[in-house]
Amino acid sequence: GEAAPPGSPWPLPQVWTKSTYPYLLDPKVFFITKLTNSKGEAAPPGSPWPLPQVWTKSTYPYLLDPKVFFITSNAENCTIVAEGLSRLSDEFNSIFKAIDDNKRHNSSLLSLRSIHLQIDSISDCNTIYPQNNDNEYYEIAIPFQSSINGRIRADTIWGAIRALETLSQLIYVNEDRELVVNATRITDWPRFSFRGVMLDSSRHFLPKNVILANLDAMSYNKFNVFHWHIVDDQSFPFESKIFPELTQKGAYSSRHVYTQTDIQEIIEYARYRGIRVIPEFDTPGHTQGFGKAFPQLLTTCYGDGDDKPFTAKLNKHAEAEILNPMQNYTYDFMKVFFREVRDLFRDQYVHLGMDEVYYDCWRSNPQVWQFMINHTFTELSQVEQYYTERMIDTIKDIGFKNIVWQDPIDNGVQLANDTLVMVWKERYRHPTSQNDSWKASVQRIVGQGYKVIVSACWYLNYISYGQDWEKYYRCDPTKSLADDSEKALVLGGEACMWGEYVDGTNLLARLWPRASAVAERLWSDPNHTNDIESAKFRLDQHRCRMLRRGIPAQPILNGFCGEYEWEMNANEI
Repeated sequence: GEAAPPGSPWPLPQVWTKSTYPYLLDPKVFFITKLTNSKGEAAPPGSPWPLPQVWTKSTYPYLLDPKVFFITSNAENCTIVAEGLSRLSDEFNSIFKAIDDNKRHNSSLLSLRSIHLQIDSISDCNTIYPQNNDNEYYEIAIPFQSSINGRIRADTIWGAIRALETLSQLIYVNEDRELVVNATRITDWPRFSFRGVMLDSSRHFLPKNVILANLDAMSYNKFNVFHWHIVDDQSFPFESKIFPELTQKGAYSSRHVYTQTDIQEIIEYARYRGIRVIPEFDTPGHTQGFGKAFPQLLTTCYGDGDDKPFTAKLNKHAEAEILNPMQNYTYDFMKVFFREVRDLFRDQYVHLGMDEVYYDCWRSNPQVWQFMINHTFTELSQVEQYYTERMIDTIKDIGFKNIVWQDPIDNGVQLANDTLVMVWKERYRHPTSQNDSWKASVQRIVGQGYKVIVSACWYLNYISYGQDWEKYYRCDPTKSLADDSEKALVLGGEACMWGEYVDGTNLLARLWPRASAVAERLWSDPNHTNDIESAKFRLDQHRCRMLRRGIPAQPILNGFCGEYEWEMNANEI
């Protein structure tokens, strides 16, 4: 009989057209990109995330040889640009080093010699911080066979930072183990100006290195706002030099504190990645952290029919942690405290919280009732109105603009017209509406003329089995709005990661790449990003890219990431 050739299957297939032509299966480059039961178009290597607004792609590759390739810029003396170029160089070299020397050979590809980065506006580039409505427009042109030189143009340094990130994602290793980039043209800008990620460092302290790693991941996904819910009832890790008792009595321990030096480092780290840092100090509720050091700030709450005051248990918020709105001391204290915050943080905005104000506490206090009588108030919402007006005026005097959660408006409180409102309630029963969805809240609030940021459909601390990123991808902040003038009032949205069950051990894996779905929805054209079946292959590629860059992003499909498997070197795969 005839000896069976190696690789002969058993049982014998019904139809088998065999050959003796072999392919090399290199685990450093070979991976399964499409499952048999998957629909959609597999993403070609070098596919960026989020998807650019205009992307003319090709399959024509240029060789990137580190011996000849270089990037120049008219802004090399700008530290933000220089750092961005340095990060790109590190990324370039890390990929190149992964290619074994003995696998390289003389390439037949044309080498791309250079890319010039031209930034139109570079004034104050060494002192500027990202702010609301920054221009992030950029263009990338790597011509098709017509030149060995590419170019990037950006209006501002923030657009340049986004362009360099996109360029880093266009680079890939081809089948011949060559570092290449395809000829391409990209014109890109964000759909929304506010694209945020919120972290909660009160319920569980988040180590500084985890926050910095998350800022890296945010930059890989073109997020531009770090909303830092830094304190709450559970702990007060923010160092105040004016009121040191706040951390002495409110932090979990002396080790669970963000010093002002730590905070400055985080702000600068974010700045170099084009990310704003907006702190949140929630008031008048969620203030037990303040009250541990300064109990005189809080309203005394009483139980039903009981004349003895009580305090809330640590794991149950909103019962005895609400500021006293009646006394000048509260506002004087907060003015001094927020002035210190203003001197430390660089953004125009501070988040004042103002969610979940526990009316039952105010209702239980006879002094609050007397206060209402003195001011001819008939509803507790008028007490909240009084507090809100005084607090916002205080913040404006300091030089801050403010953001709040939607709760004051839900309670009938009138806010200053320039207040930004975050819609966070997935369901809310409004007394005059039968529609209780977050979309109805957006319609109602923009209908009153307020600018809105949406987070209701992006609470990523809620987890579920399977590919739950898809529901985040389907959410659109303006889909329920028909009028363009109302759509213009939606500034964007943010992914929220509350910390009841999240700390440094699981934050990054739980957040990424699920937050990447939010990133593309906030950056890209919704008309070009409505196919989940195709998006998942691009997202899977992006997940592997984040893994290689040190972010332990969890999988969304079966398979593996070639040589970039987490906690395994190439020899182990």
